[in-house]
Amino acid sequence: MEISLDKGTLQDLDKASSFEWLEKNNKGIYSSSTAIGMNTRREHGLFVVPDQTLEKKVVLLSKFEESIFIENRLHEISTNTYSSGVFPSGYTYLKNFKMKPFPTSIFEIEGRIIEKTVFLLSEYSILVVRYELKNQGKPLNLIIKPFLADRFSTDLSKELQGLNTDSYIGNYFVRWALKPAMPEIYVYYSSGEFVSTTLWYKNFHYPKDSGKYNDTNFEHLFNPGFFQTTLVPYQAVDLYISTNELETDNLNYEALFKAEKERRITPREGFFTKDNNIIEINSSLKKSLMTVATPPVISVSFLENIYTTRDLIFSLPGMFLANEDYAGFKDQYLTLISQVSEGLLPVHSPIIRKKNHYSAADLSLWLINLGYIYYKLTKDIEFFNNGVFQAYQSIIEYYQKGTLNNIYVDKDNLVFSGNKSSSTSWIPLTAEDNEVMRYGKLLEINSLWYNAIKITEHFSNELGKKRKAAKYLKLSEKVKDSYLKTFVQDDDTLIDFSVHGNKNTDFRINQIVPLALSFSPLDDSLQSKLLKQVDAHLLTPFGLKSAKNDANASVAKILTRRMSSFYNGAIWPWTISLYVSASLKNAEDKKIKATQLKQYFSTLPKLISQGLLNYLPEALSDSENLIQSGIEDYTPSLSCLLWAFFELEKYADPQ
Repeated sequence: MEISLDKGTLQDLDKASSFEWLEKNNKGIYSSSTAIGMNTRREHGLFVVPDQTLEKKVVLLSKFEESIFIENRLHEISTNTYSSGVFPSGYTYLKNFKMKPFPTSIFEIEGRIIEKTVFLLSEYSILVVRYELKNQGKPLNLIIKPFLADRFSTDLSKELQGLNTDSYIGNYFVRWALKPAMPEIYVYYSSGEFVSTTLWYKNFHYPKDSGKYNDTNFEHLFNPGFFQTTLVPYQAVDLYISTNELETDNLNYEALFKAEKERRITPREGFFTKDNNIIEINSSLKKSLMTVATPPVISVSFLENIYTTRDLIFSLPGMFLANEDYAGFKDQYLTLISQVSEGLLPVHSPIIRKKNHYSAADLSLWLINLGYIYYKLTKDIEFFNNGVFQAYQSIIEYYQKGTLNNIYVDKDNLVFSGNKSSSTSWIPLTAEDNEVMRYGKLLEINSLWYNAIKITEHFSNELGKKRKAAKYLKLSEKVKDSYLKTFVQDDDTLIDFSVHGNKNTDFRINQIVPLALSFSPLDDSLQSKLLKQVDAHLLTPFGLKSAKNDANASVAKILTRRMSSFYNGAIWPWTISLYVSASLKNAEDKKIKATQLKQYFSTLPKLISQGLLNYLPEALSDSENLIQSGIEDYTPSLSCLLWAFFELEKYADPQ
C-alpha cells in the first residue's frame, strides 16, 4: 500500500504534523518524525539507537536541517517548532509526502524538484538518507546541518559544559563523540564537504509531550557544522549514518535501496492473503523483532521502548503462527516457560529489564492458553512432552497453594488475587487516593483459571497420563460450579469481580474472555446471550471498547495507561482477535460469520494511513474522528489484527 499526502494536506500545519512516520530495523534502531519533518515529541529523531543494556533508547541525531541556494536566493526547507513558534516554514515547499515503502519527501522550489528519501537497513546499524534533484535546470547548492542530541529518548538535552564538541573529519566521513558513555556517530557522504562549526540552537519545543513529562519541555541541540554540496539535474548526494566505522565499498545506494525495498514489499510465497494493507502490517510487525539476543527480543513499542510480557503473549500468534514460523514461535514460548517463577511470569522481559516483579495473576494462565492455540493449529503434541506440560502442572499447583501478591485459590476453588494496595489485573483501576479498586475474584482471571485447568487436563489425556487427567477433570468441575454461582447473575449477565461477598457489575472488556477461550465454564446458550451484549455495548469496527460507557460520557482525547479513561470506554484495536475467536466459536455458520466480520472490520487495516503511518495505535478515544491514543506503535495491535484476519481467512468467502 502506498500512503501519499498531497500538497493541500501538507500546507495545513496542524493536520500535516499529525501524520508521523517510523522507520525501524531488527537491531532496535529507529528513525522517526512527522510528514513535514518537524519533530513534535522528544522520542522523534533521525537516528535513535538502543544503549548497551537495551533498557533505554539514545537519540544521537535529532534531525538534519536543510537549506537550498538557487543562485543567491536562500530557501529553508526544514520545519521546527520552538518556544517562540514555528521556524523555518519549510513545509510550505512540500509538494508530496509518501511511504512506498520508505518515507519520501518531495519539495518544489522555483520549479525545481528535490526528493528526500530515508530508510534503515533491516539487519545493519545503518541509516541511509538521499537528496536527489529530479528535473532539469541550473545546479543548486544544498546545505545540511546535523542537530545532535546525544541523550536518552525520555530526556531532553541542554547546553552543557564538558561535551566533546570536536568533529573528527576523515575521507568523506565525519565522526562525533559528545559524551564518553554514549555511542559515537559516523556520517559518510558521497559528495561535497563538511565544514566544522560549534553552534547551539535553543528552545526546541515538542507539543506532543504536553502532560506526559514533568520537565520544561524545551531542548537545546548542538550543531557541529554543515555538509555542503552542489546538485546537478538527476544527481544525488547520499549520507550513511552509523555508530560504527563503515566499509565504503559496500555503500552503494541503488543496491541497498533495491534489496531493502524487496525485503519490505514482497510477502513470502503462500502468505495467507493478498490484501496490501495486511501485507504492509505484516512488514511493520516483523520489524518489532530485535535480533540482538537468542531468541530475538520482541519490542512492544520502539518509541516508548516497552517490553511487557502480556503484550508479548498477545503478539506471538500473529507474528509467528500466521507466518507459519513454528520454530520461531517455539523458541519464544520456551523462553517464556523458562521465566516462570513460583507459578508466575515477570511483568517485563527479563532480557531487557533486570529488575522485575511478578505481580500479574493472568500472565501464566494466558501462557497456557497460548500453548493450546499452537497445539490446535499444529497438533504438535511432542512439544508439550518436553517440559511444557510439567510447567503447566507447576503453575496450577502454585496457584492452589498460594503465591506472590496475594494470589491464591480460595476454599471455593476460585482464584483470589491482589488487595487494596496491590493490583494483579490487566485492568488496574484505582481510586483517587490510589487505592486499588479491582481485586478479589476477577472475572477474567477465573475464566483463564478454568481454561488452564481444562487445557492441562487435555494434555494429560493426550500424553497418556490418565490419573492426572481425572484429577484435573475433578478440579475443573469444582471451579465451574463456583464460577457459575459467583459470576453469573439471574438476568444472564456476568459480574466484573467479587471481593468478600461484594459484587461489582460494571460491564468491561473482560466479558469477552470467557467467550473467546477454548474452554469456558459457560454453556453455549449463555455464551450466545453474552456475545450479543458485547455486540450491543462494546463492539466497534475498530475493536472493542474497554468498558460500557453512558451515551453522554466523554473519553479524554489523549489517553495513556495511567488514566482511568483508558479503561472506561476507549477502543482497543488489539481486542479484535479476542472478538473474532469468540464470534467464530459461537457461530452457527462459521463461513457466513467470517465473511461478515471481514467486511465489518475492513476499515481497521486502513487505519495505518492515519496517525503513525503503517502502524496501529494501542487505543482510540473517538471512533468517529479516529483520535489515536496510548502507545502509537503498539505491536499487539498489528499482531492481533493479523491473527484475526488469519482466522477469518480459514472460513470466509474469497474476495
